[in-house]
Amino acid sequence: MNYAPGPKGFFKLIKTLFQRQLSPIQFYEDTFSKYGDIAYIKMGEYGFLMLNDADAIEQVLQTDAKLYTKSSGYERFRLIFGNGLLTSNGDIWIKQRRLMAGAFSSKSIERLHPLIVQESIVNLKSWEGKTSIDLADEMNGLTLQIISKTMLGDLTPEDSVIIKSSVKEILKYLQTSRHLWFQLFLLPFPIKNKVAAAIKIESKLPLSSTRSFFRAIKEIDTLVLRMIEERRHLNRNENLLDKLIKATDEEDHTQMSNTQLRDEVVNVLLAGHETTSNALTWTFHQLLKYPEIYAKVNEEIQNLVKGDSPTYEELPTLVYTQAVLQESMRLYPPFWRVSRQATVDTKVKGFDIPKGTNVITSIYTIQRKELHWEDALVFRPERFLNESNDRHKFAYIPFGAGPRICIGSHLAMNEAITILATCIKNYHFTKSFEGVPVPLLSMTMQPKDGCLVKIKRHKP
Repeated sequence: MNYAPGPKGFFKLIKTLFQRQLSPIQFYEDTFSKYGDIAYIKMGEYGFLMLNDADAIEQVLQTDAKLYTKSSGYERFRLIFGNGLLTSNGDIWIKQRRLMAGAFSSKSIERLHPLIVQESIVNLKSWEGKTSIDLADEMNGLTLQIISKTMLGDLTPEDSVIIKSSVKEILKYLQTSRHLWFQLFLLPFPIKNKVAAAIKIESKLPLSSTRSFFRAIKEIDTLVLRMIEERRHLNRNENLLDKLIKATDEEDHTQMSNTQLRDEVVNVLLAGHETTSNALTWTFHQLLKYPEIYAKVNEEIQNLVKGDSPTYEELPTLVYTQAVLQESMRLYPPFWRVSRQATVDTKVKGFDIPKGTNVITSIYTIQRKELHWEDALVFRPERFLNESNDRHKFAYIPFGAGPRICIGSHLAMNEAITILATCIKNYHFTKSFEGVPVPLLSMTMQPKDGCLVKIKRHKP
């Protein structure tokens, strides 16, 4: 077998495991530096192929996409997302993608824009009288409020509290990695599905975090299922849930069950708000680091946005603001990696990939690779103002790529530009933290210590 190079020997593998747990980014960078842009790690029955090569990434995510399914790493997410788009495979995923497409069309996004504006303005009013805030907390709360209302419609204060508290507990649980240590512990034992066994052991731990996690899932399930029933009886067309309820498959003329609707709603609520929130927070970090870029963004927004928030028609004119967001997501992609699992024995650029191998696409490193990006570590929004056609299209994939590219990418970009422009139109920001932000890696990439800033309202 012609496997890609990688660490060999018991002690090297143990060192690799600890580095992967303690410093994932450093682990990826060191692995590619030592073994090349396609590296293979074998740990007992587990095989991992790590990719930092645009051609190989294209082959896995697009050209040979049918040969791969979601990797075993997504099994833990099924506790939360069920068979939603993030975790489903095969015919279920194909059908769900088809059913959900209309809810995320350009026309639908345009209809949701006034709601995004409304919630952004409401959030700004809560800043009145304050001199400092944590933008990470503010963006997280705002994007969750926006996605909750766009998905479910108007919520009672009690329902809003349930969603916020439940989402917080679920995301906190996902930041832990206990299940990975259990998988390693189970390696010597003749257990057929060690991933499922490790997740089951973790779920049985008598810890307050475990109890809080499952209680949060139960609470959000109860709320979402209740709202699904309510919206079915109202027979309206006001929000994303209404559209999903009415969505009918073109081939078999069926509609989503309550369970499938619940899975998709929870997918959008959790994954949809945190990625946008993190993208905005990292963008503010970059603007605070580079005052000259901040000044350009501010000038564009002050000149082109006539009101307190951009209209839908004004969004395309904010070309430099969009470039800043794109460059921020290049250096700090909200989803910093995606993974697949080979369903058959196959090859990637000549290297053998046994069936069952987990193939990990490193979005973080491919988007910082000098081969594709001149002065790759420099924050330079101008890269996206004069896009060159010779850059590999799989060198920039912040929303994933291929058939499984994020269905909500256009909504996320429109929302992010609207929020960023609204904030800068009305307030001036200066940093009130020291040092360089440290990434915290879980399902997404976020700044570990938030983004503390001083704020000052622009004079009318």
